[in-house]
Amino acid sequence: MENIILDNIPDDRKSGEIGEVDYETVLDVAMKVGIGILSSGGAVSRVETAVDRICSSYGVAEVSCAAFPSMVIASIKLKSGHEYSLLKRVTSISNNLALLEKYNQLSRDICSMKYPPDVALGMVTELITSKARNKWITMLGAGIVSAGFAIFFGGDFADVIPAFLVAFAMAGLNELLSTRSLNVYATLFLLSVFGGLLGISLCKLCVLCGLRCHGSFVIIGSIMTVIPGLMLTNAVRDLFTGDIMSGAFQIINALLLTAVIAAGYAVALLALKPITDFIIPEPRSGLEYYLYFMGSGTVGAMGICAYFNLKLKRLGWVMLATVPTLGLYLLMEYALPGQMFADILVTSLFAALLAEFLARVIKTPATVFIVPSIIAFVPGSSLYYAMEALVRGDFTQAGTSSLACLLTILGLAVGLCASALLFRLFIPVKSALGRKKNKNILRKD
Repeated sequence: MENIILDNIPDDRKSGEIGEVDYETVLDVAMKVGIGILSSGGAVSRVETAVDRICSSYGVAEVSCAAFPSMVIASIKLKSGHEYSLLKRVTSISNNLALLEKYNQLSRDICSMKYPPDVALGMVTELITSKARNKWITMLGAGIVSAGFAIFFGGDFADVIPAFLVAFAMAGLNELLSTRSLNVYATLFLLSVFGGLLGISLCKLCVLCGLRCHGSFVIIGSIMTVIPGLMLTNAVRDLFTGDIMSGAFQIINALLLTAVIAAGYAVALLALKPITDFIIPEPRSGLEYYLYFMGSGTVGAMGICAYFNLKLKRLGWVMLATVPTLGLYLLMEYALPGQMFADILVTSLFAALLAEFLARVIKTPATVFIVPSIIAFVPGSSLYYAMEALVRGDFTQAGTSSLACLLTILGLAVGLCASALLFRLFIPVKSALGRKKNKNILRKD
């Protein structure tokens, strides 16, 4: 993208502050980058940081930016006293980690190179109009996620093909519904009903053909493709970086979306209750359990990378974050059996700290590593078992599964919050040291 644009402008306009700066364009560029980050799955704290840094790099005296899941508001004040303000609505948010990386890198390039505002605007416009994602890779990724987690949560290899087909079809339906004027709640409800009906029907067909297929694990696998794990991750991080309104809004939204998903699958379970397979196989143990856990969890994380359109070159780094995280959970589970909250908390804290470290090493958003590494712990299975128990009228089991779901969400939230607090404690110290070092260098000069 960058080379295409820069090849068409003179060398003396590729960087540096040239002539009179058009600050209205500067603000427009910053807002478009911020909207791009938000709409591709970035946290609001990153949006505000990007807008602030871009405007400041052009010599703006004061920058004020407030980002919310549905809009971004920014205002700049020049040294002359003139002020400019801009508000932009965010109509849709997608899980596109590759696009998130591109916007993040573009914001860094604009700040470091100080392109003339019209050149920077052209670069942002080209990124906005570029092809968002390959829908076939997205559908393939959804199938891999579902198949991997169908095994991860206890299914057999007979569940792999139905789980893959259900999620693949759901992703295809989602692509179709995205062209219609439906809100996210209606879309998720339709996807959940469709996934539940198709999953139960395919499993019944497999059983009639002599295959031992379990509808429970097929449905759990498909739930993992629609449960709002990225939204919950961003919400928790926003809360503990000071964006209380945005974080609270996203947490409420994530809980509402989870309820909609549960309602959709519950409708499917009720509609096909006579042919639904409620049989659960014997749980794995020993070496078999560890091997299946590590193998299928890694496959599920790779599927998330494809589903969220992550760059292929990042897979190695993602695995570097995912495999130790899964291994640590097994270690915690062995050391503290039955302490699910503590196991999830320590594991998510480790995953978030490792993701922040890797993000600084290769200069990319930490979300790229956090989501794949903790996706296995998003409570898709407990959500399903709570619904299934309600359909069967087993309210005791429904309460137990609901409690497990809440404890898992709470463990993830506390772990991510602890990570955010630790980095907030240490990063300002590092920044202060850096500023002091720079001042000493200037004095020497």
